[in-house]
Amino acid sequence: MTNQAQKRYQIRILLAMAIYVVVLLSVWPLAKSTVEVWLKALYALAPVPPILYVIWLMARRVLASDELEQRTHLIGLGVAAAVVSVFGIVSGFLAAAHVLPPDGAAAMLVWIFPLMIVVYSIAQGYAARRYGSSICFEEGLPLALRFLYAVAICAAVAAYLYWRKGDMEGAGTALGMATGVVLGGALFALLKWWRKRSAHE
Repeated sequence: MTNQAQKRYQIRILLAMAIYVVVLLSVWPLAKSTVEVWLKALYALAPVPPILYVIWLMARRVLASDELEQRTHLIGLGVAAAVVSVFGIVSGFLAAAHVLPPDGAAAMLVWIFPLMIVVYSIAQGYAARRYGSSICFEEGLPLALRFLYAVAICAAVAAYLYWRKGDMEGAGTALGMATGVVLGGALFALLKWWRKRSAHE
């Protein structure tokens, strides 16, 4: 995939995930207060189309790749599936033991797909670098911009939960996610600096 195509792909993914978050925060909560079943189902399923669009984009990208690229995608998807499975199992056990309230467990499940996208992107980029492929984190949008985008989404979610819903716990979780993204960005920046330093020595 050319750098320009990679950039277009990343922009479409980021826009779709932004739409997903906006719909999740603005439309989806209306399902709880709606009485009519068909309207409740419509509001509840409103976040699904952006997810289906992202899955379609990913499938197109994988099918258009050569064998080596498909292998890196498979590794990324495998790692993402493993991480999401562990996340789901832990959430399920905590919810079954009533450590998490039902609303908290449902909120965690809603974030499974965005988590899978992030883990897949990281694992696929790492696998591509290991195989010497040109598809890696440096292509497409700048890595710092992608991390900044993720931090902005987490911060917006935290602000919404705190100011509109008064949900301190949810806001704290979103801020924790933002902190994790910042730490991840710092780690990648440190690794990039270390690789450049090692290359010059």
